[in-house]
Amino acid sequence: MSILAETTERKALQEIARSLRFFSNLDLLHISAGDAVRIRHAEHIIKSIIANNGYQVRTSKRRGTYLIRQKS
Repeated sequence: MSILAETTERKALQEIARSLRFFSNLDLLHISAGDAVRIRHAEHIIKSIIANNGYQVRTSKRRGTYLIRQKS
């Protein structure tokens, strides 16, 4: 069970961001059209959660998945 707060802490956002790399693994697999739409929708929801908290996701082969603070 989670603890609800005013804002989402960075560590939680980092864990959420790490899940995004698994969405790219689905590009080469056979997926029905309906499932593909729902998968992309889920990906956009995750990205919007991160963006609404003031961060942007970056991926690097060397550093992996990490967050950077968006400039206001």
